[in-house]
Amino acid sequence: MFLFIILLTGQIAFAQTPNLTNSGKSPDNIISRTEQLTILPSQMIPIDSRNMSLANNVYIVQIGNYNEVTSNTRSRNSNINLYQRGNNNNVLLNVTARTIGESVIQRGYNHSFINLSSNKVNFNRARAIQIGRNQKLLWVGSNSISEKLMVRMKGNNQRVIIRNIKR
Repeated sequence: MFLFIILLTGQIAFAQTPNLTNSGKSPDNIISRTEQLTILPSQMIPIDSRNMSLANNVYIVQIGNYNEVTSNTRSRNSNINLYQRGNNNNVLLNVTARTIGESVIQRGYNHSFINLSSNKVNFNRARAIQIGRNQKLLWVGSNSISEKLMVRMKGNNQRVIIRNIKR
């Protein structure tokens, strides 16, 4: 019995995990840093009125500190994708529509995205990308032009106001 325990512990003592750092197959080498930053945004489904399900979905990915999202939406079906990477980023959605499609990406610090649309339209779509620091985007209303509009802000200290008023 004593000999059996010694043989068993001898096998355990020699069991090791392979050293992958020298072979180039370590987890750090499998995917580059640039690819790591684009994994989550690339998995977001493009918003289109044809692929909307009859459900209300809000997907939030937050990496960093003090990021905030407030989503007050009223719709039959919606697909909202929000991605925040950095610190002190804010998203405020107050939207009413039959179908809502939102996609917001914030990478950096102190970004603000506000979408206010109280007019009851059939389809409300907003797509925005903010990369840098201190960027503010205020999007008010929705119309047929804004359904195809995508705002891309890159840099520092930018302010954009979009007013979509249907008369």
